Amino acid sequence: MMGFIYTRKAPDLHSMADILLAAADKYSLECLKFMCEDTLCKDISIETAVHTLVLADLHIAGQLKTQVLDFITAHASEVSETSSWKTMVDSYPHLLAEAYSSLASAHCSLLENPPKRLKQS
Repeated sequence: MMGFIYTRKAPDLHSMADILLAAADKYSLECLKFMCEDTLCKDISIETAVHTLVLADLHIAGQLKTQVLDFITAHASEVSETSSWKTMVDSYPHLLAEAYSSLASAHCSLLENPPKRLKQS
C-alpha cells in the first residue's frame, strides 16, 4: 500500500487485491480501491464468489458487488453448493437476501421477455 501511495502503481494485485481493498477502503484511497475492485471482478469464480460478495459488502464496493451478484445469479446452483455459501447463510443473511433478490429479478426478466420462437415451415 505504501508503494502505491508514493508511486501510484499497484503491485501484483491478483495475489493481494482482497487485502488491499480493505486497506484502500480504510484509508480512503479511492484509486487503489477501484483497481482492487477491477481485479477482483476479473477473478470471480464459483469458489471465490461468496468471499468476494462479503468483501464488496464490507468495503462498500458497489461495482464489485454488482458484478459478483450477477455472477452468483448466473451460477446459482454451483455457488449454492459451496461451503462458503452455507457459511454466508448463517453469518450474512442480508447478503443471502440480496443474492435471492438478484436471482428473482433475473428470473422475472426472463418471464417478461421470453425468447422469440422461429416460425416453422
